[in-house]
Amino acid sequence: MRPATGVFICHCGDNIAGAVDIGRLKRAARAEGAECVEDYPYLCSAEGQALIKGRIREMGLERVVIASCSPIVHERTFRDCVKDAGLSPYLLDIANIREQCAWVPSEDPTARAIDQVRSSIYGIREARPLDNITITSEKSVIVVGGGIAGMTSALALAKQGIEVHLIEASPTIGGNMVKIGKVFSPDRLTEECAMCSLAPIMSEVARNKRIHIRTLSRIASIKGHAGDLTVTLASEPRHIDPKKCMSCGKCAQACPVTVKDEWNAMLSKRKAAYRPFPQAVPSSYTIDDKACKKCGSCVKACGAGAIDLSAEGTVETLHAGAVIVATGHREMDPTAKYEFGYGKYEGVYTQTELARLLAVNGPTSGRLEDPATGMAPRRIVMVQCVGSRDEKPGSIPYCSKICCMVALKHASYIRDHFPGTEVYICYTDIRAPGSYENYYREVQKKGVKFIRGRVAEVQREGPLVVKVEDTLGGGPMELETDMVVLSCALEPSSGTMQTAKALGIGLTPELFVKEKHPKLDPSSTTSRGIFVCGTAAGAKDITDSILQARAAASKAAELVNAPIDIEPKYAVIDHEKCTSCGACVKLCPYGAAYTNGRITIDPLSCIGLGGCILRCPEHAISLPSCSDEALYARIDGMLASGPRMIAFLDENIAYVAADNAGVNRVACPSSVRIIRLPSIMRLEPKHLIYALNNGASGVFLADGTTNSPEGAVKANVAKRVEELKKALAEGGIDPGRVFYYEAYLPHYRGLAARMERFEAALNNKDIIMPGQAEGCLDEMHEAQSL
Repeated sequence: MRPATGVFICHCGDNIAGAVDIGRLKRAARAEGAECVEDYPYLCSAEGQALIKGRIREMGLERVVIASCSPIVHERTFRDCVKDAGLSPYLLDIANIREQCAWVPSEDPTARAIDQVRSSIYGIREARPLDNITITSEKSVIVVGGGIAGMTSALALAKQGIEVHLIEASPTIGGNMVKIGKVFSPDRLTEECAMCSLAPIMSEVARNKRIHIRTLSRIASIKGHAGDLTVTLASEPRHIDPKKCMSCGKCAQACPVTVKDEWNAMLSKRKAAYRPFPQAVPSSYTIDDKACKKCGSCVKACGAGAIDLSAEGTVETLHAGAVIVATGHREMDPTAKYEFGYGKYEGVYTQTELARLLAVNGPTSGRLEDPATGMAPRRIVMVQCVGSRDEKPGSIPYCSKICCMVALKHASYIRDHFPGTEVYICYTDIRAPGSYENYYREVQKKGVKFIRGRVAEVQREGPLVVKVEDTLGGGPMELETDMVVLSCALEPSSGTMQTAKALGIGLTPELFVKEKHPKLDPSSTTSRGIFVCGTAAGAKDITDSILQARAAASKAAELVNAPIDIEPKYAVIDHEKCTSCGACVKLCPYGAAYTNGRITIDPLSCIGLGGCILRCPEHAISLPSCSDEALYARIDGMLASGPRMIAFLDENIAYVAADNAGVNRVACPSSVRIIRLPSIMRLEPKHLIYALNNGASGVFLADGTTNSPEGAVKANVAKRVEELKKALAEGGIDPGRVFYYEAYLPHYRGLAARMERFEAALNNKDIIMPGQAEGCLDEMHEAQSL
């Protein structure tokens, strides 16, 4: 039996009633068999909602249509209303008769409203009761990377009662900040000890009982979905038990193997048995498994019996609700930049190497001297933008953000502590945003000399010679110097790329972790439940890294701290039909479809675009919130009064743009009838064929999903449009009866104009629609001009 349906028409004061004939609309609704038809001045008011609830209870209504303003405005209000009356909130439909009927300049807005209401009645009759689902997340988070960003995230989470597994690939936490020696303080216009700031944080992390530190470890693989992730952890052997080690150092004294010390930028040496630096966490010694010769000298020297040279790596499984990637960066190796002489001439160093030379715990104990000669330099020339802001092969086009400030910091420190040393900085543009400009001025006052111009070459003609052209009037110059310091680009660490691959998250063209939306969702990645912070997401300074780390911790805490209520807008799989071919897994740009014994769709990750439905060869996937039956019914409702142009618009961009056209009283063709979809990815050829064979003069497709930061989404939409057109042609239907427009919210006039031109093209075949045969994927520029 047909479900009992109630239609409630809102006057919206004079906004609707002033343009739409309410009596005529009510008669049309009754003619469609609606059991209850009511109108009210303001349905969103308490009295209007009380009317709706009362009629649902009194008349046993099973479906409700609200003819009112856009669903963007009050859909949630009315869903809560019908829910209070005991009806599923998803058995309600909004017929938009204000923005897309009453406010659209037209000779007969009531005709539009009748079609909209009829389409809603037909569509909602095909709806099935749906309920939100609640997901309880694992109350633990894995943080990958133990630098300042990773530690900040871990502490923020632990203080909220969340268990944290802090994963670090090296023997100690601390990250790149351990190596930099000094940090600059723009408010105090001075430089401060980096370790003095970092060591208390490291100690706090070590003391916190909710933070479980795992060093010499990396993520091997991940399974599951946001809220319930299973992560496989691979750990290298430490060979020294941290619980037994007394940190006496006798193992290092006895060890005969010497290798370069990466913690001192390879400027000094250490033993195979070593502790990276005195404040290392864990504080125990470790053995470099790759360098150790297994001679046993350390075993004999250890009185605590803490050493086991036969220990092997381990594999561990962790369960978590979310993952935060904080894998940091590395300094670009400038060896390939042969023009700068790095690795070729003595006296050419990078800023990280200079930081170690200036550090009191560095290879020279803070003395400014060239490790190769033991001599103090009388002049230092710093070269900016080495490998940055450069289109040459092996370089990166972006600014690495911190290089200018690092050069200023080191120049300032040198002038304060070694006043006999001249410092030149050869720069492209000094970038010192905000309060850092004051610091820049202070450095200038200290006598640091700035030359605007890119360095062409570094040569050794006895002393080092830096060839540069002063672009502010000095012309070509040759600077003799004792030391050259290269400010190199920041690159993603090897751990960033390895972790991204293991977790299945996207990377930027520069191979940093890609954020879901750099402006609106800057700590989320392309996979739900996985977040990013610090320089794993791109070049930034310590302050910005800490801020983003707190943001990532906040997002992760939202996910794991409370049950998650999810609307039923996700795709579902019929496992009786599914053959686990994996087509949906490969297609989904959000990683919502995954294999866990069988193909599963994660409701939390799925955003319900519906693109996987057509790709499933077994037709095992459906979208209950936008079923085939409901789509056909909505099309029937729009076409019952005669030929119409059916416009399928995605609900987030194109549909809102159509609303904006109405708000601004922009005219669109009188034949257009709009059907809201999650995305045009939901459409299959059968839907277009059905519309065109049942009276549609044409089908207008508009989608703003292509504006997503996911390149794969844009490619999939473009491909879907071409597939739809091809299927129509193969079925003997002119593909020219379908037009695609790439929608943008601000360009609502362009949307209306394209509808007008498409209608003209349908009525006059001599008019050529630009780009129509190609799906009109490049019409955005024309729309912007409108």
